[in-house]
Amino acid sequence: MTEIDNKKQREGAAARDYLSPAEVAKAAGVSYGTVKRAIDLGEISAYRIGRRFFIERGEAAEFCRRRVEGGGADGYTIRQLMAKLSLSYAYISELVKSGELKSRRVGRKYVVSEADFQAFMAAKRLPEKR
Repeated sequence: MTEIDNKKQREGAAARDYLSPAEVAKAAGVSYGTVKRAIDLGEISAYRIGRRFFIERGEAAEFCRRRVEGGGADGYTIRQLMAKLSLSYAYISELVKSGELKSRRVGRKYVVSEADFQAFMAAKRLPEKR
């Protein structure tokens, strides 16, 4: 294809009202699987026609905006907690998986909110001796 054909194709994609999950994934900087999972979980409303999915442009822009802002992933990952507390990955993972350190999954990572981290630290604080 020539550069003109490529330009026409890009302009055609930009003018469409509905995008494919692959286009949304590329725009958001995530994998196709992440977009598909978001559709399955209801985080993105989509249309299914046959075997294909279509996402409205506004919905795709909102998804990209949420991803840029962190996707609600405010808090600490296990690796960040490792640096903050000088604990091993395995130990922090065990605290998270046991529920002692509250967290939520964001993609493949566990994220501990600031409030949950502070509550965990308060519970571990030793009483003052007088």
